[in-house]
Amino acid sequence: MDKPNTEKELKTCISTKLQQIRKANGYSIEKMAETLSLDYSVFYHILNGTYLPRLTTLWQISKIYNIPLADWFGKVTFEQKTVSDKKSLEFSVLNNFRKLDNPTKVLVAKIIRRFTSRKTRVNNMRNHQTVR
Repeated sequence: MDKPNTEKELKTCISTKLQQIRKANGYSIEKMAETLSLDYSVFYHILNGTYLPRLTTLWQISKIYNIPLADWFGKVTFEQKTVSDKKSLEFSVLNNFRKLDNPTKVLVAKIIRRFTSRKTRVNNMRNHQTVR
């Protein structure tokens, strides 16, 4: 395979998957560029398949969205991954949780533990009442 075709295929593959990530997260182009700390113009060209991103940029995107680097070159689409992730709020919660500072993470974890233990007690009480 010659270099121009390889480069074109890579640009298409990466831009398609970036667009899937952007749409799945409901981000505007501006918001996603900001999230990735990329200049709007550079991100716009990567998103549209005009530029091929640096490996460091691809690595950064992979880390932020918790996507294995190999997935950029595989057949699995981010839409398929996102559909399974978005069936629950876990994906969104985890994504936002990662952005918190450590003291806030500790506080949120305590709240979740209290809520889930309380919910478990309520469910146990309901189950006990329906048995009678």
